[in-house]
Amino acid sequence: MRKIILNVDGMHCAACSAAVERAACKLNGVDNASVNLTAANALINFDEDKVSVDNIINAINNAGFSASVPVDKTKEELRVKTAQKARNSAIRLAMSVLFGVPLFYVAMGHMLGLPLPAFIDPSINASANAICQLILCIPVLISGSEFFKNAVQAAVHKNVNMDTLVSVGSAASFAYSIYSMIKIIGGETAYVHQLYFDSAGMIITFILIGRYLESFTKKKTNTAVEKLLDLSPATAIIFENGMEKEVSSDSLRCGDTVVLKSGMSVPVDGVVISGNCTVDESMLTGESLPVEKNEGDEIYGGTINTNGYVRYRVSVELNESTPARIAAYINEAQATKAPVAALANKIASVFVPVVILIAFAASLLWFVSGKDFAFSLKIFVSVLVIACPCSLGLATPTALSVSMGSSASKGILIKNGEALQRLSSVNTVVFDKTGTVTKGTPEVYGFQTYGSFDKKTAEEYFYSVESKSEHPLAKAICEYSKENGIGLIENNDFEALTGLGIKCRIGDNNVICGSYKLMTENGFDLSEAENFYSDVSSQGMTAIFLAVNGKIAASVSVADKIRDNAREAVNGLKKAGIKTVMLTGDNKNTAKAIASQVGIDEVFSELMPEDKLTMVNRIKLDKNVVAMVGDGINDAPSLTAADVGIAVGSGTDIAIESADIVLMNGDVSAVLSAIQISRRTMKIIRQNLFWAFAYNCICIPVAAGALYLFGGPLLNPMIAAAAMSLSSVTVVSNSLRLKRIKNK
Repeated sequence: MRKIILNVDGMHCAACSAAVERAACKLNGVDNASVNLTAANALINFDEDKVSVDNIINAINNAGFSASVPVDKTKEELRVKTAQKARNSAIRLAMSVLFGVPLFYVAMGHMLGLPLPAFIDPSINASANAICQLILCIPVLISGSEFFKNAVQAAVHKNVNMDTLVSVGSAASFAYSIYSMIKIIGGETAYVHQLYFDSAGMIITFILIGRYLESFTKKKTNTAVEKLLDLSPATAIIFENGMEKEVSSDSLRCGDTVVLKSGMSVPVDGVVISGNCTVDESMLTGESLPVEKNEGDEIYGGTINTNGYVRYRVSVELNESTPARIAAYINEAQATKAPVAALANKIASVFVPVVILIAFAASLLWFVSGKDFAFSLKIFVSVLVIACPCSLGLATPTALSVSMGSSASKGILIKNGEALQRLSSVNTVVFDKTGTVTKGTPEVYGFQTYGSFDKKTAEEYFYSVESKSEHPLAKAICEYSKENGIGLIENNDFEALTGLGIKCRIGDNNVICGSYKLMTENGFDLSEAENFYSDVSSQGMTAIFLAVNGKIAASVSVADKIRDNAREAVNGLKKAGIKTVMLTGDNKNTAKAIASQVGIDEVFSELMPEDKLTMVNRIKLDKNVVAMVGDGINDAPSLTAADVGIAVGSGTDIAIESADIVLMNGDVSAVLSAIQISRRTMKIIRQNLFWAFAYNCICIPVAAGALYLFGGPLLNPMIAAAAMSLSSVTVVSNSLRLKRIKNK
């Protein structure tokens, strides 16, 4: 199966997005299609052996829309295109308001007691008033021509959408007004009270205002993605032939050497080859503290060099750089739907035809009951324009877009809407140990000397012996020694004892360095070290011993350090009523010690990767919704099997690809933040869907004359149009509240 995101133009409501999904899913080989109305795109899962991208595009185009494969454009080209769209929208709106307001004044001013010139006063010159309304109405209809064009196009392809409702409503009002104007010119001046040019014009005006406000607020839902794409600078300095040269960032290729000076943004990912600096990675990871970068360290596009000078080698193409990859993840995630949206999608697909039937039925019933044609027309138009599949279509994608964009800025990358919904129901979080709860890199905790051996000499001996070993524990001792300025002594006759330790000579001294087992096998007296070994083992640490000339001289404790905030993360989850479990391949004592230190409820140790997978599936059987948090290749099967897989960003690529959510900053406390975000997002989505459904359930009967039937008012089509636009803006604005919510 292959995934592709297609741009789709011409969608304006949930009925449109449902039509696009139907068109794509009819093709043999298309497994699933998910349309995002907010982002104007469609995520298609398909079998390349059965259907091609061109086939899918043609099917969507034949349904009356315009689908295309996204083309990589420069940020400037995208801005120009966006600005042009906004300008065209503003011009249409301005034209509509410019003629719509005078139209409303001419049509309704006398009813509100406002003065009108005698030559267009309906009581004095009804014909002139009618002609004046027609002249003012035509430019408004022209400004809304896209509605009529889209409605006709949809009808040709046997579809109906929001534009169908608006077009039929305004066209019916305009057509009847033309009929009334002909009657007036023929001398039947009473028809001046049955002119609906103002309704036809103001319907268009209010819808244009609503869509302009909607596009303005919808644009805010994607600001996080735009910020990510804006992180990379337009230009970069490369080092070539011994000289520095400024070039466009778009021209950078793998292998180029880039110069990064203090205050500059990193244009694309790479590896430092000389110099050192501190880098602000907050926009990518959410981590506020700068990170030190030295030779051999990775450096990420979009981050900022706060201090220092480095040269680094570009390691990826620009479209594969970190900001671009995160933006691609977010775009794909936003194109997916949360399961909660399924009901809205099903309703939207039949909504517009049902509304048209209701409008016809209501107007016909009123006409049959004795009301005149003008009254029935008002009912017909009001029902059409107040119905709002727009708000149904926007309820889910706007909330997802805001939530995922906002999460990304906090270093939490949510890959799809389905995962976001499942995360809100999680009641059990399963942690891997090494690299997840712990940092995955051992550190020295303390030294102990025995007899007359002093600490300084012990540290020098440990450093000298372990400097020739590649074992992770040896590296931890060497790192400690370098950081503390410990001297290095030459050693000879080096011999590695696989899995146990090292033998060598330092000066005239025979030295053995290694595990408790190595010491006992060589017959050393460990009585002085027994308490140390017992304490270290009970805390999940590893003890390494140093023997000089047949006697135990010193020992050092080394352990994989617990991640910062790990205890805080676990406590936060438990307060939220979420059970915590740890799975590890490590031994029982170490596992229990680590679990005890961070407060994890249950621990399973000495597990192989397949055992972890079995445990995750077993936990799920107990009606638990499970989130698995891991970082390694061995965690990938468990991450996939869990209801929600969460990868630590510092982990392996396989783990990150297998997961639904990535914690970019490696902070496990972000697990709770992600769950809180998902719960708030689902709450907002449910609110949006409730109000969208409630709006239609209440407003359609009112528009059909339900209140009038019992002596109440009759809904004016203009008010109906304003209410319809307001409902969409309300849904989008409610989604934007997610930006303002802080994590507790």
